[in-house]
Amino acid sequence: MNDSYLKKRSKVLDHFGTKLRSGLSKEDFRKKLIKYGKNKINLTNETSKLEIFFNQFKSPLVYVLIFAIFIALSIGHFIDSIIIFIIVILNSIFGYYQEYKAEKALKLLKKVGALSAKVIRSGNLKLVKSEDIVPGDILILEAGDKVPADARLVKVYNLQVNESVLTGESSPVNKKVEVLSKKVIVSDRVNMVFAGTIIYSGRAKAIVTSTSGETEFGKIATSLENITPELTPLQKDLRSFSKKLTLIVVGIVFLLFVIGLLKKIQIIDSLMMSISLAVAAIPEGLPAVVTVTLALGTQRMIKNKVIIRKLSAVETLGSVTTICSDKTGTLTTGNMEVSKIYTDNKIITVSKSSNKFNFTIFGNPYDSNKLKNLFQCAYLCNDSNLKSLIGDPTELALKSVSKISDFSNKFIRINEVPFDPGKKYMVTFDKENNKVFAHMKGAVEIVLDKCKYFQKERRDVYLTSKEKQKILSINNKFAKEGLRVLGFAYSPTGKDNDLIFLGLVGIRDPPRKEVKRSIRICKNAGIRTIMLTGDHATTAQSIAKELNIGNEIMLGSELERLSDNRLKHLVKQIDIFARVDPEHKVRILNALKVNGEVVAMTGDGINDAPALKKADIGIAMGKTGTDVAREVSDVVLLDESFNSITLAIKEGRTIFRNIKKFVRFLLSSNLGEIGVISFALLAGFPLPLLPLHILWINLIGDGLPALALGLDPSEKKIMHTPPRKKTEGVLHNSLGFLISAGVVGTTVTLLMFLFGYKSLGLEAGRTFALMTLIMFELFLVFSSRSLRKTKSIVEFFNNKYLIYSVLISIILQFLLVYFFNDFFGLIKLSLINWVQIFFVSFFGVSLIEFSKRFY
Repeated sequence: MNDSYLKKRSKVLDHFGTKLRSGLSKEDFRKKLIKYGKNKINLTNETSKLEIFFNQFKSPLVYVLIFAIFIALSIGHFIDSIIIFIIVILNSIFGYYQEYKAEKALKLLKKVGALSAKVIRSGNLKLVKSEDIVPGDILILEAGDKVPADARLVKVYNLQVNESVLTGESSPVNKKVEVLSKKVIVSDRVNMVFAGTIIYSGRAKAIVTSTSGETEFGKIATSLENITPELTPLQKDLRSFSKKLTLIVVGIVFLLFVIGLLKKIQIIDSLMMSISLAVAAIPEGLPAVVTVTLALGTQRMIKNKVIIRKLSAVETLGSVTTICSDKTGTLTTGNMEVSKIYTDNKIITVSKSSNKFNFTIFGNPYDSNKLKNLFQCAYLCNDSNLKSLIGDPTELALKSVSKISDFSNKFIRINEVPFDPGKKYMVTFDKENNKVFAHMKGAVEIVLDKCKYFQKERRDVYLTSKEKQKILSINNKFAKEGLRVLGFAYSPTGKDNDLIFLGLVGIRDPPRKEVKRSIRICKNAGIRTIMLTGDHATTAQSIAKELNIGNEIMLGSELERLSDNRLKHLVKQIDIFARVDPEHKVRILNALKVNGEVVAMTGDGINDAPALKKADIGIAMGKTGTDVAREVSDVVLLDESFNSITLAIKEGRTIFRNIKKFVRFLLSSNLGEIGVISFALLAGFPLPLLPLHILWINLIGDGLPALALGLDPSEKKIMHTPPRKKTEGVLHNSLGFLISAGVVGTTVTLLMFLFGYKSLGLEAGRTFALMTLIMFELFLVFSSRSLRKTKSIVEFFNNKYLIYSVLISIILQFLLVYFFNDFFGLIKLSLINWVQIFFVSFFGVSLIEFSKRFY
């Protein structure tokens, strides 16, 4: 219904067969879901499995191998051409598997990251997936929500919408409910909200008019449909590195080809050798394996309740030096319960047993009916829903304790001033019969400043400065006990400048049990934790002390008086920033980044979005976070626990180290192959390895064992070392290993070649060389797991995938020697030959392990 902005509310409701108060019934929803389908844009550019497979052949190296097949056929080497063809197919299958796994992982991330929305159905407020929205649904929209479908507004409270994604206009649009008199363009339809736009401020109720491809956003397709996935920084670095290495290798191969001709090697054999060596030496599989390793890592993180929205975040996590964490729900449980109340010069303790609240003063029962006005304010100045448990945890706690009588049956909200993080208060205007009341809640000092009176023994008494100081001292006392304190006031005249102070409510939110240990782990890993909270300073200090975060504190008001340069120096020693707003967070973030820190920052509100986007790692809350916060973040915490951040950093470090291990192993193996051919040509020896042998090594050595390195479990002390520097490359500190592995691999292979050649002939020598180099690489894959020390027996066996891949490769070697030896120009080996090969290969890797102490 594209013209609903021209129609009255009643006509729109009738058109969709829905009701404003109760929404659609279950049966109506089912019928409409069948009629209109899911509220999602069907992707049309997904790559099919067949396309992924054929994409493996779009590689210069594959073209070179196909060229080699035709050369082999033209000179009558049919067996060689068949084997090269089989190897090309096997390599393509392996590449297909890598890319398909990566695609599956990325699709899973998109599904897990699906948005949700609040709707009224069958008279109840429900939280549903955005894709389950249908025309006729009654939407409830609040600041920070992402609008899930096009909808006609029927009620608004100071509503402003950011429609830049649709119209390009960055300024928020003020919305209203009045019917428009003529057709207008989308940007002028002020009584409508559109899919994909963001609620900037205020609240609203709206009737869904269009979903999926019928929305204005759907007509121009979603950003997810059109965005081409970018390479991560690590993938870009490796791609650049691969190009440089390719140029070097091509130069070496060309030189070897010329040397081969000078040494009277037949031009065809020399050409085939050069082609094979180029294929073996160039690590064309690097980007694919990196993508698979990153994608599989993100799947493991999902099990730990962490969604990685951008692959680049996995790399950055390993470099994090500072975590700026919100307090409520992240460091604490987020399960708020009212603990203490101050009113009428009395401190009342609140406890709960068998779903019943008990009110006492010094252990003696207190009549809760005396709290009626305070409870009425706490219940009405509140946007949570107890029945569906939807809403802010603090508001749910307030509504839970104040539900002695359901005030909503008597009052109707006619207007409101929504909560604003900058103003730190909320006001509702509620009508009972013909009388309007104003109800206010917020930060105690803010509420007090707006009050002229306070209630004492059910009388309204003038609020003196002395009384204000007394209330503030109680507020401070509550805060020191770790309570979050809110002030409440009301006006019987309905004016928010004529308020009567009702009292304080202290809400307890205990620290999560596992957080103290997680913060200690971060300290051991060289990662600093800073608490950022809007709570009172003493409340924040109480929690920080309990968690061993630190004691140095700064208030938002103090921060505002500092220059950026002064803040840059002070931020190094401040552990807690209290009473801060989202703008303060951005300044703190900038100061840390100027100091060279890699910062992970948590947030949940729409106003946190700038800081989340600017942080090196933006971390949004999965349950209480707004849609816009999740959209701009790199990471989403499903359980909202600080412990999950620690686990994500550990996983990020592990993934980066595993990629380093893979690259290190691959390059050191390739250096050995180049070294064997180069030295043999220069020394005038017969070629120790034929083109098919090199291709076989490339398939076995660069295949399963290399990929299995990417699945190495975390090292025990991975969180006992400082974060890696952002400038630290993937080959950092690996030069010594690469040189020693290349030299030793070349030496042991040539020695075994000469031993077999002199004693049993050329075919035997080549068999010894091939088996020795492959066995050396299979032992080397274990050595590549560490640069500094030999793995213990327990650690040696803790990667079952690596053990299996090596065993499979060994079995393939036996099959090659005893069943396909004629095709590859090899001889069958005796048991003593295998012992010799195993011993020499193992001895070579032992030398590399010994040399690690000198790196």
